[in-house]
Amino acid sequence: MEIIVTDERDERFIEFCDSFGCYLDEPQVVLLLNDFKKTVGCASFNVYDSQSAEITTLFLNSRNQEKIAYKLIRQLEKIAIDYEFKSVVVSFDSREDILVEIFEKLDYKFVDDLLMKKEFKSLI
Repeated sequence: MEIIVTDERDERFIEFCDSFGCYLDEPQVVLLLNDFKKTVGCASFNVYDSQSAEITTLFLNSRNQEKIAYKLIRQLEKIAIDYEFKSVVVSFDSREDILVEIFEKLDYKFVDDLLMKKEFKSLI
């Protein structure tokens, strides 16, 4: 599997998001996960505030959804750290969202009814 770092203008991202009924035009850092030249997952984030990035998409089209989700989220976190963000947030429409459990396993905590956050630990 290959992770491609791109942005919201990438036709592969637009096509993959369209297949889920979603369209994003604001600036995004986008990851595409390809398996044998076929996109099987994508994730993206944008700026939430001066300290945080917000995961705005996580679409998976594979049998190994949990494994792919972990891979994409971890890579987004690494990029967010490289951009010197202190945390990452993700919001949900409902606490029953199937992805909540995945984010909990990755140490995200609810900070209000529908917003989860993961603070990056400083090495200093």
